[in-house]
Amino acid sequence: MPKAPLLAPPGPPTLTFRWDGAAIPACPGDTVASALIAAGELATSRSAKYRRLRGPACLHGGCGTCLVRVDGRPNQRACLTPVREDMLVEPQNTYGGLDPTALVDQIFRRGIDHHHLVVYPRIANQMMQGVARELAGFGELPDAPPAEVAGLVDHVPEVLVIGAGRSGRALAAALTAGGHTPRVVERRPAAALAGPDLPADLLAGVGVFACYPQERLWAAASEQPPVLHRLRPRHVVLAVGAHEPTIPLANNDLPGVVSARGLVDMLEQTGRRLTARVVVIGEGARAEHLAGLLAAERVAPARVHKLLGARRVKGVQLDDRRILRCDLVALAPDPAPAFELAAQAGAPIHFTGAGFAPVCDADGRIATAPAAHPLEAADAQTAPPPPWTLWAVGELAGATTPPEIRGTVDRCAAALLRALAESPAPEDSQPSLSSSSLPGRGLP
Repeated sequence: MPKAPLLAPPGPPTLTFRWDGAAIPACPGDTVASALIAAGELATSRSAKYRRLRGPACLHGGCGTCLVRVDGRPNQRACLTPVREDMLVEPQNTYGGLDPTALVDQIFRRGIDHHHLVVYPRIANQMMQGVARELAGFGELPDAPPAEVAGLVDHVPEVLVIGAGRSGRALAAALTAGGHTPRVVERRPAAALAGPDLPADLLAGVGVFACYPQERLWAAASEQPPVLHRLRPRHVVLAVGAHEPTIPLANNDLPGVVSARGLVDMLEQTGRRLTARVVVIGEGARAEHLAGLLAAERVAPARVHKLLGARRVKGVQLDDRRILRCDLVALAPDPAPAFELAAQAGAPIHFTGAGFAPVCDADGRIATAPAAHPLEAADAQTAPPPPWTLWAVGELAGATTPPEIRGTVDRCAAALLRALAESPAPEDSQPSLSSSSLPGRGLP
């Protein structure tokens, strides 16, 4: 039975791809997730442990609940994968219409402790371990090995900006206007980045996954083609934004429960508009603002008894038993700064009330972490300091509203331009790039 469309296209669809055997229309600028949501297809996979249905949730590439198989390649994020003509997209960890959740709940009424389940006898434990490995799987192996040879690229930029969202783009524009064009790295592909203000030196589809202070480098990777990038910058600006945590509600993992901010950004990126009934759940000015952008009713989390639905969300039951029927539920919690890379770089971290963030000054310059242990202090005296200065802008620097975010960008850009003028790069360490093919090799 055809599902009711939830998003109207910006124009006549000109692309078609296959979803689990069915033809799905799409428009240029669509991701797999936006096209599926538009078509009313909300479930893309099942959870690893209980096989509960999962679908696009954060819509920013951070949660992993929208993993799908694309043209024989497993574990592709639907919200970051641009639609191509005739691409073949399949769900993962599914067994047709089978949903064992209810059966599991009936058999294991106190939940499954799979670490201690069927420990003895040995032969039964071996069988159970096989079941556990199957439950913990994420898709099947690719249909074929990669056609491209894995590569390695070295970068030595004067300024590295991680993130090409609003903060990263604005900062890159300010630095470029000041005569210092930064290298900007963004995990989303270029096709998923809307707007005419893309940075001049942009590496799209490349995700920074780690900082190695002792090796004095940052590491990033791209999948297509498979390339490892080693970056050795003088200044690093983290414009990585914030995570959208979930709100603890009964059935908050149903397909169709998405991030309100992610939904707003997806609509802006694709040019689509909502035709679905949406309920926003959240408190405060931010939640109210997002509800206004979505033209949706907003309710406070404390008023929600549970979310309704089996294979997809169908409504919100309030504590007074009143039911709000809807096609999508958009969660609008307070964002939690994406502090992980700063922590890896050795930055001191503090609790903000909504999450954790690095300690930085008014200009966004991140403090140097003091040694917490005498042995670490001894190591710190002998180990050379990282060759970069670390900065934060936007939500990572504590901003929550657009004016505050713009203020962090302006202050950071001014301070960074002063630092670059006071300490120009030596001639033998000017920005450079080299590459080579290194099949099967990792970090040195």
